[in-house]
Amino acid sequence: MSRLRAVLAGAVVSLFLVGVAGAAGPGSFTDPVGDAGSGLDITGLNVSEYEGELIFQVTVADRLNWDEDGPLVALDLDQNPDTGSAYYGTEVEVAFVGGGNAREGEPVLRRASGWDFRGVRPPEGWGWGLGPHEVDFFLSRSYLGLGPKAGFNVVAAAGGSHPDTAPDIRTFNYQLVPGTPPPVPGPDSRAPHAITYPASAVHGKVARLTYWVLDGRGRTGETIRIYRRSRLLKTIRIPLRDSSPFDLSHVSWRVPRNLRGRLRFSVRSVDAARNVSKVSWARLVIH
Repeated sequence: MSRLRAVLAGAVVSLFLVGVAGAAGPGSFTDPVGDAGSGLDITGLNVSEYEGELIFQVTVADRLNWDEDGPLVALDLDQNPDTGSAYYGTEVEVAFVGGGNAREGEPVLRRASGWDFRGVRPPEGWGWGLGPHEVDFFLSRSYLGLGPKAGFNVVAAAGGSHPDTAPDIRTFNYQLVPGTPPPVPGPDSRAPHAITYPASAVHGKVARLTYWVLDGRGRTGETIRIYRRSRLLKTIRIPLRDSSPFDLSHVSWRVPRNLRGRLRFSVRSVDAARNVSKVSWARLVIH
């Protein structure tokens, strides 16, 4: 751990933030303190290099526990949000996963599989470290398939239903050579991915409908429709906005006093390029 910290202190890198201003200086990005609610509060993400190793240091305001989930780092290796996973187009994710029940946690490595990730066997020589307020990961450029000077997009995220991320929306871009501009993505042709969750409510009260939208470029709008059998009861439209694939979304609907029984609701998402997701359905039970 001490060697890793010495490497982090001596490396010089250049970061170019994509879509969000506020880089604190070479090699670091500072995330606001206190913006995580009750979850893990990320305060910074540092990227550096040493002899072909890429080093990622995530700092948090909270004290980390060995048996609880820590933060993750996701990498968009081709700097294209329209390929890879639906988490901003990232292809690789490394995370610290808690063991629970006082068992020590361990890091895991995942590769993109469709819109999500699947676990893979880590390479020989990969590294990690855990301190009271930081998690460090390092992977070789060669394992990631990156050229000696190739850049990438990167995002850090905590766990939970409303996780803190750095940056707060989309990714920031890392370049080894200062002044190298990130590539400009081509036309967006990939539709968002929508998932709905079953809900219940009491007649005359407010129903809270939860759904999840993932989009590589992090900008979507939704149409939510509520039905009783084939009869449309309510349409709710959410205008185009920044949307994080690491976070859940919610809408509220006041249930009529005389309404009870089994309903259903749907969510369809559209992105800024007018790509439309498949319709996702879930039940809504009114007591």
